[in-house]
Amino acid sequence: MSEPRPTVPPFLPADENPGLNLEGSLRLLIKAVEQSPVSVIITDTRGFIQYVNPKFTELMGYTREEAIGQTPRLIKGGYLPRAFYEDMWKTLLSGQEWHGVFHNRTKSGALVWEVASISPIRDEQGAITHFVGVKEDITELKNLQEQMDHMARHDQLTGLANRFSFTDRAQMALAQARRRNARFAILYLDLNDFKRVNDEHGHEAGDVLLAAIGRRLQVGIRETDTLARMGGDEFTVLLTDVDSDEGVARVATLLIEQIRKPVEVRPGVSCVVGAAIGIAIFPDDGQAIDTLLSRADKALYQVKHQRRSGYQFASMLS
Repeated sequence: MSEPRPTVPPFLPADENPGLNLEGSLRLLIKAVEQSPVSVIITDTRGFIQYVNPKFTELMGYTREEAIGQTPRLIKGGYLPRAFYEDMWKTLLSGQEWHGVFHNRTKSGALVWEVASISPIRDEQGAITHFVGVKEDITELKNLQEQMDHMARHDQLTGLANRFSFTDRAQMALAQARRRNARFAILYLDLNDFKRVNDEHGHEAGDVLLAAIGRRLQVGIRETDTLARMGGDEFTVLLTDVDSDEGVARVATLLIEQIRKPVEVRPGVSCVVGAAIGIAIFPDDGQAIDTLLSRADKALYQVKHQRRSGYQFASMLS
């Protein structure tokens, strides 16, 4: 047997409607703003603050007395271009609502992201007298988004750029090199004896080895260059503004020396591996990134086939 459905009370006549009078409505409005879970700020038309609610003071760290009479520059983080604020004021002074995201700074110096909506307040004649801003803290959401973006573009084990990120940066280097008639090099690197480390000491030891080598390889390149882990025990290096093959060879030699240093994979246990490197140079060895990677990969495997360690230029392929 089904339960009886609840009855819906009839609407009250207008003269019996328990609505608030004007004074009661104002009190309710004030309580709503004061107890709002989002920041509320009211300024005059020049931008001077005339009201902030408790959520504003809680988040930004300024008391109401410290904020009133100031402008929102009090909490400006300094990470947004001037054009951003110019567009905001142009929109507001034209009588339209503005929506956007601020990067603000609290009194303690912490940076916060806030999504904001700002609206003009008009008097009875329609003239703008104030602006009211409603802002919500989205710092945690923004940080999570940045973490996800970082994870999408970086190798989780080594923290280096991943294949996707490397290809993206290589395409940028290609476009710049074409405009400037410059050269750049791609080094494709593969470790020797990495499988032996995994077989003898376990995959955890192999991960320790890869992470250590990733840190060491950064010693051999400039900040303007890119080091990436392509997967497994394969790495790539993008060297921009290459002046000579000799300079590239010196970098390859330094990288191999860094790799050959012993790595302690667990207390009292050290492993030594070598590496083979294939080198392709734009524009000599190809006009596209895929072509350059393929040529470097072929040069790498010729090194492994002939002598296991060392480097070889793609231009010297037999």
